[in-house]
Amino acid sequence: MFFFKKQIHPITLVAKTDIGIERDTNEDTVDSLTELNYSILVVADGMGGHEKGEVASEIAAKKFIESVKENILHSSQETKNINFEEILTKAVEVANSEVWKISEQNPGHIGTTLVGAIIVDSDIFIANVGDSRAYLVSPKKSIHQITKDHSAVQEMFEAKMITKEQMRNHPRRNIITKALGLAKDVTPDIFHEDLKKDNVLLLCSDGLYNMIDDLEITNTINGNINKSAEKLIALANKHGGADNISVVLASAK
Repeated sequence: MFFFKKQIHPITLVAKTDIGIERDTNEDTVDSLTELNYSILVVADGMGGHEKGEVASEIAAKKFIESVKENILHSSQETKNINFEEILTKAVEVANSEVWKISEQNPGHIGTTLVGAIIVDSDIFIANVGDSRAYLVSPKKSIHQITKDHSAVQEMFEAKMITKEQMRNHPRRNIITKALGLAKDVTPDIFHEDLKKDNVLLLCSDGLYNMIDDLEITNTINGNINKSAEKLIALANKHGGADNISVVLASAK
């Protein structure tokens, strides 16, 4: 159970998305919100084609942020202690419900991944469904993948059928085992991490990490997160830009 505290360290956020080189449309959505005591950030990677994926990701990101904000405000009116695990789970459920409604109204399945975070002081609370990811990058050039993909290649990796390096180029790398909109109910994975001073939180779609590896990510991210986001996208495009590329960076000063 996680509880609310007053924000002490100011958070700097940047959110950017790019269509990439090979795609005709951008089905990714990024968004963020900074309030006095907390920040919310989200990346959603839509699927379904013919602009349906774009609609799914936009709705999911919007509903996720709206739900988180509403429940934080509601909770703070009643008590100083806020259960962020519960708030994140509820926000994902709300987002999934909206995408599920669209999926039922359209032929074929549409859906979206979603990785979202709440930052309060030095605490990060993260919800994940699908294969968009959250990382922590330190100024000492180390990187830690926080989330675990809901994907066929992740299951193969855990079964020791393939290596982590093989996951990036495996022919089944685009097969998702869990996403918003594919079922009436969905349960996210929830994570809790510390955002230490000068560390950077990275949320991204697979269009980034399938194009550049962990070392390139750590070497690209520096103190200027706006330029870092631009360089990450440029590097992914330089390596082929096979998919939409989305990046949200957050740092505590």
